[in-house]
Amino acid sequence: MGGFLVVIGIVLSVYATQLIIENLTTQEGSVESEMTIEVYKELDPAENENGVYVIQIEDFQGTDSITTSVFDPSGNIVATKSIDSNPFQDGFKISTSGTYKLLIENLADREIHVTAVIGYMPQDESLMVSVFGFIVILVGLVGLAVGSLYIVKSRSKPNTS
Repeated sequence: MGGFLVVIGIVLSVYATQLIIENLTTQEGSVESEMTIEVYKELDPAENENGVYVIQIEDFQGTDSITTSVFDPSGNIVATKSIDSNPFQDGFKISTSGTYKLLIENLADREIHVTAVIGYMPQDESLMVSVFGFIVILVGLVGLAVGSLYIVKSRSKPNTS
């Protein structure tokens, strides 16, 4: 039974991860000094009003000067930040339906390798499925441990028949 619960928990965790990932657009690339990289995602406030973007820089140095900006479909800036940590995550409001643009500008003196993600902030349903999957895995592992101890103890008792 414990093994069955572990398998169910893993399936739930994979499903929750899929729910989160399908709402994100990811792009990797090298950005030379004084250059930019752009990532686009179609977003609709009817689906979720909260957007998120994540930037990860390979070999990040605290002295690097990198800025990010998120533009709404009208070309207005809805969020802009200087990256001071790695990975970097920030949110923004999705006000109108259309294509949002994440712009990463490298003002550093060296080329950087960037992984950029933009999309919807994960919603409560997918987070709840993920947490539930984790709890089911833990219960299954406890069940496996208790079952194993029971088997070991029952085999070690001498047969008095």
